[in-house]
Amino acid sequence: MTGRWALLAASCVLAVVMSAMVLAVATYEGRAARDRARGPVIAETARDAVAWWASRFDAVGGLQHSVVFVEPLDASAPPPPGLTRWPAPGEAMLSPELLRRGATEEVRTRYGRFGGLIGPEGLLSPSERLAYVRPPTSPNAVERESWLPITGFGRPFPLVETLDQRDLSEVLLALGTFTLVPALALMTVAARRAPRTGNRTGPRWRPRTRSRRSERAGPRWRRALTGLGEEVPPLVIGSVAGGLVLVLAACVDLPVPATGYVLNSADVRAAWPLGCAAILTSLTTGLVLVAAPRRTEQKTSKVEADHETAQKGDREAERGPGAPPYSVPKRRLVACALAAGTVALSQYFPPAGKLIAFAVGTAGMWALLPSAATALTVSGGRELARRGADSGRPGLLTGGLRLAARPAPFVRLFTALVVLLGVLTLIQIWEGRIGDTARAALTTERRIGDTLLVVRTAGHPDLERFSWALPRTSALAVLTIGEDGRLATLVGPCRTLRMLKLPCAGALVPGNHEDDRLKELRSWYGIRTLTGQVGRGRTERTRNLVVVVSDTRGQYPRVARAAYATLPVLETTAPGGGWIDGAVRRTGLETWLTLLGLVGVFALLQAAWIGFAEDRDASGPAAWWHLTVPLLAMTALVIVITAWHGLFLVSITAGGTLPWPVLTTTAAACALLAIALGLFHQRSRGPEFR
Repeated sequence: MTGRWALLAASCVLAVVMSAMVLAVATYEGRAARDRARGPVIAETARDAVAWWASRFDAVGGLQHSVVFVEPLDASAPPPPGLTRWPAPGEAMLSPELLRRGATEEVRTRYGRFGGLIGPEGLLSPSERLAYVRPPTSPNAVERESWLPITGFGRPFPLVETLDQRDLSEVLLALGTFTLVPALALMTVAARRAPRTGNRTGPRWRPRTRSRRSERAGPRWRRALTGLGEEVPPLVIGSVAGGLVLVLAACVDLPVPATGYVLNSADVRAAWPLGCAAILTSLTTGLVLVAAPRRTEQKTSKVEADHETAQKGDREAERGPGAPPYSVPKRRLVACALAAGTVALSQYFPPAGKLIAFAVGTAGMWALLPSAATALTVSGGRELARRGADSGRPGLLTGGLRLAARPAPFVRLFTALVVLLGVLTLIQIWEGRIGDTARAALTTERRIGDTLLVVRTAGHPDLERFSWALPRTSALAVLTIGEDGRLATLVGPCRTLRMLKLPCAGALVPGNHEDDRLKELRSWYGIRTLTGQVGRGRTERTRNLVVVVSDTRGQYPRVARAAYATLPVLETTAPGGGWIDGAVRRTGLETWLTLLGLVGVFALLQAAWIGFAEDRDASGPAAWWHLTVPLLAMTALVIVITAWHGLFLVSITAGGTLPWPVLTTTAAACALLAIALGLFHQRSRGPEFR
């Protein structure tokens, strides 16, 4: 990759990252505005209300969404944003994403007749799942206890889409850490590889009023700016290409890969000044890095050359006679080992000091990692050179000598990957923690699925009508819970009791009953003594619950549709269902972190390709030993260190998992880079091997 192509690619990546930050800011501003517009304004008294409003929860595909019930009292009152009219009795308005995701779960008719789609102005994002439902009959006085009287819309109200929303500062921090920093590193490497005025072989513009001698005698910044126009075209083209992400997102609702989230194009169009400023900032950053003086720049002044020679002599005097050029003080290696030992022993510290010891050890290990990597690279290069000399293989000998003499590129890449993957792994483990309750909910879901559902209702519902609306493979009972919450009676027809392997005669249910559904029911509702009884239960008490039992799985959509059609439903869920939703949403967060981490890894590997591909000394058979083999070994070491480091945090927090998709993808990409570099330099064999 030539210098100008490298500049074009680096500026494009930097512009894409800057565009992503603009998209984040624009999306949050648009979401906040629509959240304020659609939230209900609660009336002080019921007399002032123009409608009744209630929020419920339901689930599709394991993810919860909000179901908003509305009952207008004034037909002329404006409907909720996103609706052109109030739903008719027994009618439901659905968001496009809910209708699409719930097609296999009969969500179109779950809440009543389908009345149309919710417009984008009523959704926080095009990917939000939301339903507006009007019950078939107006809620009575008892049922209205769970409703809110409203005078209109215009204040924020927490629905499912906003419950787990991260702050904008956290999103920008993640973007900056995992994408912006690697993109800036890529831009810096590409700028250093860009051809300079003194290195260009083609004609360049020179001011006629100055001689070449006076030009060389000028300040560094003046020399750097001379002929900068040749680097401007690739920087401009790359920045414009990266800015096309904003143009595309402003034209259509753009989905974010692998996350399921869809950007609102109206939000992006409203933030066009910020987008223009971001692209200009990206371009300016590239120009500054290209124009910045470099240490490797050829000294054109005798004073500068003498100064560099004096500094080099001072460094050699400090190392002492006979010292290798890349000797690492032993105290740094010992300190790095102590830091790694602190990480390993942190799990044995008292509970209050485990995380502190782990954090201190991690900081020390990362700070001293370049020293350890340098020592390891130099010793590895010397070992390769020794083996090459003993076996008479010039490629192995030359590659080992070059590796020992120039370990810096490998050390930089190694350190950057370890820190980037380490931060990503620690965040994913920490955010992926689920408590014992959530783990128990997942175990319950695997054990019984939706073969036992609990329906909470308001008022005094008609259970006979609900029973007739259930699928044939399902039956219901009423769980009557005592005042202390420990004594309960399962009242239902004989068919329901037999499905639970209970005798039709009233009897005490033993705690070790063979039916898993009863075990889970007792566990989740804290029931110590459970009795089965034949009869028709009622739900006069607030703690009484309707239990629906099924012989086969997959009955939730039909049961939910029957409940919404015949009951004033508050909630329909399996035992522990709310905790399952939290675990599923943490998986979505891991997907976002994986996406950002892979973008950062891609930028770092692209920077490595630019640096190693321009290494003219690595050619012929030596390239395999100088580049390919060390990169493959480095890849294995990076993955091992990251996994080893993350497992200790898993042990300390007793939760979370390693981000194996990121680690395996990084390993595959690094291996591909190593092989590609070896093949690339194998074709450009040096003169000494021709």
